[in-house]
Amino acid sequence: MSTLSSLPSRPLTTTEVAALNDADAFDLVVPVEREEAVRTEDSEAVEVTEALVLAAGDWVKGVVHETDGWRVVEHVDIEGDDRTEAMLTCEEAVEDARKPGERADLDT
Repeated sequence: MSTLSSLPSRPLTTTEVAALNDADAFDLVVPVEREEAVRTEDSEAVEVTEALVLAAGDWVKGVVHETDGWRVVEHVDIEGDDRTEAMLTCEEAVEDARKPGERADLDT
C-alpha cells in the first residue's frame, strides 16, 4: 500500500487530519493550509486542508491535493529523530506547489 492510498481522494477535514495523527500509518501529519468549506452531504461548515506534511519512519513528504488526487511534491529521507529540517523543506515545497487563491471542493 502506498503512502497516498491511505488518504481519501479529496481534501481532508481537520477531524480526519487528527485521526491520521492517531493512526499507525504516520508518525505525524501537519496541515500546511486550512480553509473553510461546506460538506455537500449535510451543508455543514468544515475546515479542510489540501496541503499536508506527512512524516513516518525515516522519511517526510509534502503532499498537495489536486483534481486527480494527492500528489507528492517533496520527499526527504531522514536519519535519526531530527525531522525539523525535512519538515521545513517539505512545507516550503507544498507552499510553492499551491497556487494563490485555490479553493477546496469537499464532496463527502
